[in-house]
Amino acid sequence: MGRIKITDLEPIAATQAKVNFGEILHQTSVNGKRFVVNRQGRPVSVILSYNEYCELMEELDEARSKKA
Repeated sequence: MGRIKITDLEPIAATQAKVNFGEILHQTSVNGKRFVVNRQGRPVSVILSYNEYCELMEELDEARSKKA
């Protein structure tokens, strides 16, 4: 999978994310979209699919084990 760049994330305001949470879940799980949630113009969170999260954590574990 490789690194996720900030340009790979679709920005969304926290209030918009709250109102459209169900649709955001659908977009991430079905369409593979990624979002960066902004509050007062600053990034505070990232929303991505569970499968993508697991892949990233696996890559992180592999990278850490190579360093040890």
